[in-house]
Amino acid sequence: MGKMQKDSKKASKKWIWILLAVIAVILAAAVVIFMKGRTEKEVFSVDGQPVYREEVACIVNKIKLYQREKTAEKAGIDVSEFTWETEADGKTGYEYLADAVVEELKEIKTMQKEAMDNGLADAIDYPSLMKVMEKENKDRGEKKGNNETVFGVTRYTADQFYDYFNENLSLQNKRELTNKDVLTASDEEARAVYDADPEYFDNEDYENVKTSAQNLVLENKYQEHLKEMAEGAKVEIPDEQALLQAVKDALEGKS
Repeated sequence: MGKMQKDSKKASKKWIWILLAVIAVILAAAVVIFMKGRTEKEVFSVDGQPVYREEVACIVNKIKLYQREKTAEKAGIDVSEFTWETEADGKTGYEYLADAVVEELKEIKTMQKEAMDNGLADAIDYPSLMKVMEKENKDRGEKKGNNETVFGVTRYTADQFYDYFNENLSLQNKRELTNKDVLTASDEEARAVYDADPEYFDNEDYENVKTSAQNLVLENKYQEHLKEMAEGAKVEIPDEQALLQAVKDALEGKS
């Protein structure tokens, strides 16, 4: 009887180990599938910050019309004759659009990273922003249901929220840099901006628009600051074809 009990215990332990091994394999497979799905949506990176397919699509939607006209002009054809397969100087419209998307996102991601370093954002990766959007939409929906005032839209789309988030973050970042005297506007600089184009200030006396002139100096300096950061950014594109495909999918309305 004792031997049978020992054999039974051994068999039980064996099945427990087998079960644990199976669970471990399943968990490992789930992690691989999850990471594969995530990395497939990461198209390139800017200073180590991942750029997702959805971000590529957002920028494509914003700049495609301008880029179409620009590439058609480069190719020497009317825009009505243009297709994204059109070539100019050995590159297709798709490739020019992909290059333009990278340039736009270089500025966005470097601004986001600086703002995060300044303590203005907890996370800047696209999945995290979408979680923030979901909470924002939920809060706005509840306010609307309670007949409370809701400023702006009652529910953001992904593209709308991406723009909204970046615009607000950039404003906060500029304010932070100004408060830290990274960006400054002297009276001489403000006066020079005013003298260069009084019509911009409706030909008002300088003293009446001095603050507006200083704000314009700060804005110009901030835009130059963003461009300098973008120019110095390190871009890593593991697969040029994956980027090109993301651009094509965006043009076709796929994500």
